[in-house]
Amino acid sequence: MTAAAKAQPPAPVAVTANPLAPQAPTLILFGRDGGGRPRAAWFDASDAEAATSAAATMQLSTLPVADEAGRDLAQQLARGRVLPNGRAQLASTKPELVARIAAMAEAEAGQPRPSNPPAATDTAKPAAPVSPEPAEEPPAPRPGDRTFVGHPQPQDRAEIGLGSVVLALEAPGEGWWEAEVIGINGAVFSLRWCDYPTQPTLLRRATELALLPAGAA
Repeated sequence: MTAAAKAQPPAPVAVTANPLAPQAPTLILFGRDGGGRPRAAWFDASDAEAATSAAATMQLSTLPVADEAGRDLAQQLARGRVLPNGRAQLASTKPELVARIAAMAEAEAGQPRPSNPPAATDTAKPAAPVSPEPAEEPPAPRPGDRTFVGHPQPQDRAEIGLGSVVLALEAPGEGWWEAEVIGINGAVFSLRWCDYPTQPTLLRRATELALLPAGAA
């Protein structure tokens, strides 16, 4: 055997990547912003405590996700974020979906909202103390802002934001794949593949993305 044959390096060992498991929703925050628009979002166990504190500060309601019905509602929402200032960031949500969340929260609390208000009586009641007007809410983030939380499954490019799931082209001829928006820098979105979250982040403009068909899961 020659010296050159002895110096050959060993064959490389194949390494299999294991994608990170997605975090399950454990808490839903919901309510209305300063403009009266309904908003809601879900949070996982790692953010639940901070999100609960944010709900108390922002006068939002909470719904623990403890069963299949709660998980079904959470899947229709965008994932929320707790900002460094302690406030929670929630996505704009359809009023009927927020109403379903509120109904479930009331049912679990055992305190359903009365369908009819009590009749007025002639008994004079002391005037309620006047509470100070709440501080003005900061303007909600708009499409294109770094902190804009989009619709979970947008049907218009103006609804694309953090947490939105869209279709992105991997490469010419490679087909379209589901990807989640994880960052915004002006007109450019940072995305990660839903099925391969450990692969490198990809950058796409809104015009380079496609929308999922309505009703697709």
